[in-house]
Amino acid sequence: MKNKCSANFLIFRCCTCLTFLALLFVNAAAQTKTDDTPTHEFQIWGGGSPASSTIFGSGRTKDARLGMIGLRYARRFNNSDTVNLKYTFDAIPAAALSVPSFRGVPNGSAFNVQKERRTAFAYGVAPLGLQINFRPRKKVQPFTGGSVGLLYFNKRIPDEFGTRFTYTAEVGGGAEIRLREKRALTIGYKYLHLSNGGRGTLNPGIDNNFFYVGYSFYK
Repeated sequence: MKNKCSANFLIFRCCTCLTFLALLFVNAAAQTKTDDTPTHEFQIWGGGSPASSTIFGSGRTKDARLGMIGLRYARRFNNSDTVNLKYTFDAIPAAALSVPSFRGVPNGSAFNVQKERRTAFAYGVAPLGLQINFRPRKKVQPFTGGSVGLLYFNKRIPDEFGTRFTYTAEVGGGAEIRLREKRALTIGYKYLHLSNGGRGTLNPGIDNNFFYVGYSFYK
């Protein structure tokens, strides 16, 4: 019950923060005249998490590895001299999660515990996302942001006591580097949480230190 409440509370906090940021900036964005900076962004990105984290207690699965490839659409709301707000939508056609797995191997009248790795594949979306770029008129633009979404795996994760359907919540930041007209390279990090929201027999949660790169086209 405690795991279920903590996971749901984390997802609720992420949604609340994203909603607050939207309300905070959209009014100003609606009153700001845009310049000739492109409004629409299309990005392909990919990255991975070499190991999971248990620092904050929301994720208790150790030694989990995650890799993802995604496609992003972003809509710029305004472009002042200080900040640039974007709505983001991520489609994730391919993701892979590898977690430790243990099984008993017969050894005479006893069993030996053998450690293996259990790999599951998934796809999903993160339809609720916000990103704030700082120094939006510069070549190098620091940013911060977050999103919530879901992933659907081909098997239960992290084991048979979990579920195939998981919620995702992430926060992070990085730098967007303008390469030439209507092109950019993104280098980023996000703390990505996976949770079944208490829908499984167990909800250990998985926290990932996720590093990624992306290439963007603007229109």
